[in-house]
Amino acid sequence: FAPPGHAIPDQVAFFPGLPIVLAGAHLLVRQWTVAGLLISFVAGGIAMVALSRIADRDYAPGSGGHAVLYLVASPAAIFLAVGYAESLFLAFALCSWLAARSGRWPLALLLAGCATVIRTNGFFLCAALLAEIIRQDGPERRRALALWPLALVPVAGYELYLRAATGDWLAWQHAEAVGWQRRFTNPLTAFHTTWVAGFEHEFAAHIDFVFQLEIIAVLAGVITTVALLARRRWPEAIYAGLTIAALATSIWYESVPRALLLIWPLWCGLAVLSRRRPWTGQLYLALSIPVSAAIGLLYLTGNWAG
Repeated sequence: FAPPGHAIPDQVAFFPGLPIVLAGAHLLVRQWTVAGLLISFVAGGIAMVALSRIADRDYAPGSGGHAVLYLVASPAAIFLAVGYAESLFLAFALCSWLAARSGRWPLALLLAGCATVIRTNGFFLCAALLAEIIRQDGPERRRALALWPLALVPVAGYELYLRAATGDWLAWQHAEAVGWQRRFTNPLTAFHTTWVAGFEHEFAAHIDFVFQLEIIAVLAGVITTVALLARRRWPEAIYAGLTIAALATSIWYESVPRALLLIWPLWCGLAVLSRRRPWTGQLYLALSIPVSAAIGLLYLTGNWAG
């Protein structure tokens, strides 16, 4: 929350995971910006190792390096480096998924619980883990099912905290609506609103560019989900599908390029495709790196968020 007397109504939309870790880092690094950068640097390194291992294990041996390359060269990659929650979330989420695929369910669910209080995508991770549990056989499935609700305990604690602090059970949803106009709407309306924002010259050129990227990002997320469904990767399809559905049913598309950073099957799948057809990886890098540089410039000059 903001300091007393300077209340910011939408502040509670930010989950407490990153602020808690940031406060801990600040005990050692007394400059807030440097503390945030340090968190992203360390967490990002852990996340990239986990991503590489997931790609090698579940997609194709030897594809891990390519998956990491395509993620760190992705259009919104700057948000992995600055003091945002993406790297910290990925560190917990990817390690959770890796633990689950290794059958280490207590660890997987503990890490997933930590992810839920960093970003709302943690809910989608929990749904994917539940689907993965259902795919198991024998006593392992029963044990994992019994433990699964524990992953939701941390975010339930935050909900109780919001109720005690604000008197509102829906404080988080109301904050999203006040700060970012995020309200549920049908996907056709969301697409139309974003298309108008991107191509009808309602905003300055750089804002038009941002909305155009949002549309491309949603398309990439939909293609990824369809590809996962076609290959019967049900847990990953649930995670990717819920992530895109949540953002494609808001008042307009917002922060979707950042959300793609968190959809690890996209980067693993692209790595596999590039090993089969090298030109696809080369084309991706040729297109993505200039866009990544442009987004970096917009962010660093304060123009990304308008």
